Amino acid sequence: MPEARHLIIAYAAPLAADAAAGTGTPPLPPLPTLQRWLARATPHAQHAGSPWSLTPPHEHALARALGWAVADGQLPWAAWHAGVVGVGCAWLWPCAWQAGIDQITIVPPHALDLRAEESAALRDAFAPYAASDGIELHGDDPLRWLARGVLFDDWTSASLDRVAHRRADGWWRDAGHQPAARTLLRLLNEAQMLFHDHPVNAARAARGALPVNGLWIAGAGRWDGHGPTPAQAGVRLVEDLSAPATQGDGAGWAAAWARLDETLLAPWLAAADADGQPRWLTLCGERGWRSWRLDPGADPPPPPRRHWRDLWHRLRGRPRPAMPPTLDWWSSL
Repeated sequence: MPEARHLIIAYAAPLAADAAAGTGTPPLPPLPTLQRWLARATPHAQHAGSPWSLTPPHEHALARALGWAVADGQLPWAAWHAGVVGVGCAWLWPCAWQAGIDQITIVPPHALDLRAEESAALRDAFAPYAASDGIELHGDDPLRWLARGVLFDDWTSASLDRVAHRRADGWWRDAGHQPAARTLLRLLNEAQMLFHDHPVNAARAARGALPVNGLWIAGAGRWDGHGPTPAQAGVRLVEDLSAPATQGDGAGWAAAWARLDETLLAPWLAAADADGQPRWLTLCGERGWRSWRLDPGADPPPPPRRHWRDLWHRLRGRPRPAMPPTLDWWSSL
């Protein structure tokens, strides 16, 4: 597997929904390596999207890095990760569907303490229902099942990251108009009824865990084999910040960022200085992404032109108030 010369960091900026909900926007920790990187690198590319796009910015950036054409909600991640060419695939994510007064909230599998044997038992129970509609299930991962079948050839859906810990109804828009909608929505209803009384959920209730009572379909489509395979790609998607960000855990998100800065970015920057090869860093929020290129042997970019307020503060003998060096990139994501 080649060394990743391009890092894509998901949820590098906190969710705007946190501020809108009144929880406040968590401050960025110092992140000295990131600050050095941004001071030495030059802007390379950017994408401004919508927080309501089915494909989140980090998946959009990864698809672009792989040379794919990006169609919202139609990126065949399941087939690509499995190395399956020309066959419709999708991920089925076991989730907890929590019903409220007027909405349903999705709790993703990584927040459910879902054990491997529990996932396997639910998958095996659901497999005959899926097979009756031409879908094969495989144990890709305890937290997600690989599904193969023509029903997923053109299925459009929101990424799990878009719905995690959020109300699900807004993300089903236009799903009913898709050719496979009737069959797949019926299968999802059958899964809910099957899981409701399954012994796995009785055991989970006994240990105080949320029930696994539904599935979310994502990463669907047929991969045409274009571009590098996962083993060949020189790009890495870093998802360490995803769970605390989607859970609204500002302190956990800041702590995870600090760990990434020290344990990932610092040695990565040192490796760039050692071999002199270019690197790319893409930082993503929930609306868009920005990418920078570092050429270790090149001269650093010129400092930004000072604003007239800088001159005013100097003439009056007052230092300009310090601003976080990462504010510019953060505010646009």
